[in-house]
Amino acid sequence: MSDHTSPPPQPQAPPDPQKLKFLEKPQAPANIHVEEELNYLDKDHRFAHGHGSGKHTLQRNRTLSISQTNLWGSNIPQATEEQREAFRRRRRGSHDEKVVGKPRKFLIDVEETQRLILLQEDTDGDFQITVHDAGPKSFVLGTANSGGYRKYEIRGTYMLSNLLQELALAADYGRKFIVLDEERLHENPLDRLSRLIKYHFWDGLTRRIDAEGLEIICNDPKNRAKDQRPRVYVPYRDDLAWDYYNEVARTRPHLNLDVVRLPEIITPQYVNTLNFHPGILSLGLRKMKDEKTGKQVIRGTPFVVPGGRFNEMYGWDSYFEALGLLVDNRVELARGMVENFVYEIEHYGKILNANRSYYLTRSQPPFLTDMIKQVAKRLPEKGLSPPALKKWKCQGYRAAMKEIFSVWMAPPRLDSVVGLFKYHTEGIGMPPETEASHFNHILEPYAHKAGISLEEYSDGYANDRIKEPELDQYFVHDRAVRESGHDTTYRFEKRCANLATIDLNSLVYKYDVDLADVIKEEYNGCFKFRVRRGPGDMFLRRFKEWYNLIATKGVAKAIGDNGGWDSAWARGVMCYDDEIDNEYARWVDGGEPVWPSDKLYRSRGQDFLPIYEALEGKDYFTVYIFPSLFTKMAERQRELIDKYLWNEEEKLFYDFDCALMQMSTYKTVTCLWAMWAGHASQQQADKMVPRVMELFEVVGGLVCGTEESRGAISLDRPNRQWDYPYGWAPHQILAWPGLEKYGYLEDARRVAYRWLYTIVKSFVDFNGVVPEKFDVVDMTHKVNVEYGNVGADFRFVVREGFGWMNASFQLGLKYMTKNMRRALGALTHPDQLFTADGQRLKVPLDFPARVPSFKDFVQLPQPGHPSPSIHLTSAGPPVGAALAASLFSPSVVAAVGGRGFVGEA
Repeated sequence: MSDHTSPPPQPQAPPDPQKLKFLEKPQAPANIHVEEELNYLDKDHRFAHGHGSGKHTLQRNRTLSISQTNLWGSNIPQATEEQREAFRRRRRGSHDEKVVGKPRKFLIDVEETQRLILLQEDTDGDFQITVHDAGPKSFVLGTANSGGYRKYEIRGTYMLSNLLQELALAADYGRKFIVLDEERLHENPLDRLSRLIKYHFWDGLTRRIDAEGLEIICNDPKNRAKDQRPRVYVPYRDDLAWDYYNEVARTRPHLNLDVVRLPEIITPQYVNTLNFHPGILSLGLRKMKDEKTGKQVIRGTPFVVPGGRFNEMYGWDSYFEALGLLVDNRVELARGMVENFVYEIEHYGKILNANRSYYLTRSQPPFLTDMIKQVAKRLPEKGLSPPALKKWKCQGYRAAMKEIFSVWMAPPRLDSVVGLFKYHTEGIGMPPETEASHFNHILEPYAHKAGISLEEYSDGYANDRIKEPELDQYFVHDRAVRESGHDTTYRFEKRCANLATIDLNSLVYKYDVDLADVIKEEYNGCFKFRVRRGPGDMFLRRFKEWYNLIATKGVAKAIGDNGGWDSAWARGVMCYDDEIDNEYARWVDGGEPVWPSDKLYRSRGQDFLPIYEALEGKDYFTVYIFPSLFTKMAERQRELIDKYLWNEEEKLFYDFDCALMQMSTYKTVTCLWAMWAGHASQQQADKMVPRVMELFEVVGGLVCGTEESRGAISLDRPNRQWDYPYGWAPHQILAWPGLEKYGYLEDARRVAYRWLYTIVKSFVDFNGVVPEKFDVVDMTHKVNVEYGNVGADFRFVVREGFGWMNASFQLGLKYMTKNMRRALGALTHPDQLFTADGQRLKVPLDFPARVPSFKDFVQLPQPGHPSPSIHLTSAGPPVGAALAASLFSPSVVAAVGGRGFVGEA
């Protein structure tokens, strides 16, 4: 790094210590989620919130020629989170060389430095510093040791963008001056991104639906209705929520909150009327004790939103976000998301696309059983007792059974002929959350035919004044696409509600296997729950019809081939049942196991049949269910998946069109979900994996589908975001454990490295961006699709990333070996790390081929060169840059790919 000698500074008064806000306890801005004792969250992230302990302070001398213990006097409060630095050798006061092995610290005026760096480096005016900016990529800062007198240069896109981000964060906390560690500027990008996700992004995405959180959560960028009033819809049976939100509306009139109670029976027609008055759907509330006042308070059960315009709790997003939270030890936050899913199933009948009124008829890909299992493993370490854990799991598994029986194994999602499952919502009409012009190209021909304007036709159709069966069918498929989570793709164009997809059927199979295992291993082979009889004993009648059907035909013959399976009776399952929960808690404490009476048990027929008891005078009936039922369901599904979805010639799983009774030809990477769920045989996996890698492995990870399947792109047939060349976090996250499960760990690590490289490269080159998705063929976050790329448009600093992208990074790091992490931190290109055939590494994962030398990585300046700085070379072994980063000080050598470095005289 060059040492810039400046003229002696003019005498001036030092900054007023009272104005040095970086020396005081930071005050978090309103949009940052701050921990407090009332929050039901992990309590081990104080430093992320600015609540560091007082022992981490800065005290240092400038040089031997200045003897005071701090910069301007001994009475100034000390800067938090800066490590104490000592002298290693004596030196002259006229020099400010870096102490060997210790990071340099810069004294920075936040506002002025931000203004200057943007003026110099942000040449395209987007309030970011990226590789597309044409600035000099060099900026001078003053050191804290010298009171800002001695100047040092920082260089490169990565370091300068990190500086801009740190300045923005400091401004968020109201700081005027900061002491910034040099290591924060050239921090290994893996460490930096992982730290930001763990300590900042998750908190930026955390929401609650309570008095404190309503103002944020009610904001809906997708609301295009004239009625923009904040509104919360409360379920029919939730008296606590009804009373609470009405009290909030009364005591906080500035919110102008409208509280609406939903009817007991929610029909598609009723939901359609809500499109003109959209609002948030309430989630769980918790009664808690305020430890300061001793009074009981109510707080919303926390959850994570995806980010950007997606400011609500989404279905399948939440599963992947929960996995990421568990990696980061945010167990209680993941727990809250499970509890909110239980609430949705209990009160809204399904895990919703998201908790907005216009999503009431729409679900999303189901992951609840695995989510419960993963979270439950971690709850004991958070102090949850075995009886309490048993009660918690009882609620979750009851909800999962209600969901599998009443949502997926019932019309319209269960195909009666094929016996497999389809995305198929109950909703009607145009999805109201889309952009205003999204369906114009669909409606225009009908408007022209009717001889009226597009606006008139759109309004008439939306208000049910215009009837058009063809449009009705189009929107059945469009809504199904949105329920699939893959909106949009040519894979599902105009046929999604007819398709038995490999991804959905793999997930339903996983539910059945999980529930069979849980009942057998954790509930003594029998699981008890109660079901509301329903209006006019509706659910009891349906249960008896279903029971008699499977008793007569058996499970296999009841599913498919018009066998008649319909388990919609489960809509009456009571997810919340303290009486039964307490029975299981007592059993854990040494009581009697929960089991039907001898009389009931003797009345049981075949071993897979449930036992039920309907007592007079009760508004519910009791069901005892056994693992053999779910085992037989799983066996039947596996049989049908192999029959309809497996293509032996192509060595892939495909979707099946239940209307045309033919297999789809679209090749999709979700065929790997068969391995994640475990229904693929080892023989199928051995045939499929090489084919999958040939078709879907590209330079930046796994691509959604093939270019051939997508078809030609034109002005009339634009790109769709879930097609080639795009890659998405859920597809990567499920592929890795699926491959590992069947013995393909090397493949899992390789495609994980490709995905993480794509994330890190964009993070380094584009001001810390963490977007919703990537073009994994060109390895860029700049995409040209109908919805853009959420998370790519920001100023100064990314504050929340994107939910499942955050999770994919944290999960993907677990698949990296030590040297793969080093290579990734040094931005070693995947094609440089792997051989041409993509199957082997150029060097073993954990050991270099030879011990590298200093000459492999750095080049000493030539005689007469005007700058005495040391420069990085590209010479050396394939992972030379990574090994260099681990072997040498950052002031000597830095990572490649625009990360920049600080030179030393």
